[in-house]
Amino acid sequence: MGIIKENLHGELALITGASGGIGRATSLALAKLGCNIAVHFNSAKDKAEELVKELEGLGVKAAAFQADLSSYDEVCHTF
Repeated sequence: MGIIKENLHGELALITGASGGIGRATSLALAKLGCNIAVHFNSAKDKAEELVKELEGLGVKAAAFQADLSSYDEVCHTF
């Protein structure tokens, strides 16, 4: 059984599909534990930017990154 950290201050998580339901909820949950968030989106730029503002309001660093994860070349050049 692994150890569950209750404080993720200073850690960084990349959440793929962060502008959708599960990704958004995961981003918010991790941010509430102090984790900085890299918000991935494919086409929902407005939702991703909204989420970044909400995450920053929780006191963490956040940034949105667009990439079509079905394209190897696009992923390599984005990240």
